Amino acid sequence: MNKLLTTFTLSTGIVLMISSCGSEEEKKPEISKEVIDPNSSLNAKFDDKIFSIPSPMQMAVLLEESNSPYNEFLLNDLDKVGDYTSEYQKALNLGVYGTDLGYVSIYKQNSIALKYLSTIEKLTSKLGLEGAFDKDFMSRFEKNSTNKDSMMIIVSDAFKKSDNFLKSNNRKHVSALILVGGWIESMYLACNINKEHSNQKILDRIAEQTETLNTIIELLSDYNKKGEWDELIKDMKDLKFYFDQISINYEFLPPVTNAKTKTTTLKHKTVVSIDTNILNFINQKIESIRGKVIE
Repeated sequence: MNKLLTTFTLSTGIVLMISSCGSEEEKKPEISKEVIDPNSSLNAKFDDKIFSIPSPMQMAVLLEESNSPYNEFLLNDLDKVGDYTSEYQKALNLGVYGTDLGYVSIYKQNSIALKYLSTIEKLTSKLGLEGAFDKDFMSRFEKNSTNKDSMMIIVSDAFKKSDNFLKSNNRKHVSALILVGGWIESMYLACNINKEHSNQKILDRIAEQTETLNTIIELLSDYNKKGEWDELIKDMKDLKFYFDQISINYEFLPPVTNAKTKTTTLKHKTVVSIDTNILNFINQKIESIRGKVIE
């Protein structure tokens, strides 16, 4: 069978935190590498365990950098928000809509971004998270809706605020579902865009999700106290079966030191081999899982 073979170099280094922006309209914000670097991951802490999951915002940046055209038909329908009545549905779809918001924001679809933001506000209100997406947040977002960098910071800050609130109020399971919903939607966007406009960088990112998927299964299993998430966990394990057939090999390269900034960047070359049939199965399974989440 045909093989898709790719070689690329990933860099990891010291992450620069978001600097204080003051008034978003007065200064050009500096964005954390953790927020926008497509090769970086979001490190989420749950009960002293660190779970590394690619940020939905990072996936949106990758899709834009790959010159993939904007496709509104891939987004979750805004009218469905009223159909999500259980905490499980609300949390997963908050992650889905949050990813969609990142996607439309990166592509500067400002009017659509405001509609997705309004939908997110409805879900956060139903989940008791009004403090993160309050009137002040809405005002900041609207004032900076033409500034992509500021929008990314504002949205990232709001979700971080929500995450901290949930964890401090013994609602870690809700935070976990939001995170997983965002990952599912990110993968759905990546798989469909790669299918429509084959792109090596996107394919690389899809293939790299094996460890992330292990993380997600562990995270869901830890908080599945009443067995309500059994079907989702089973679907994720079925998806893992296909990801486990992807071959990834690493070749570490000499580190690069920047004397001026006093930082050292570790580099490695990664060779990913993925069978075309396996990729098709991954596409189909992701679409099936996402379909169940948003139905």
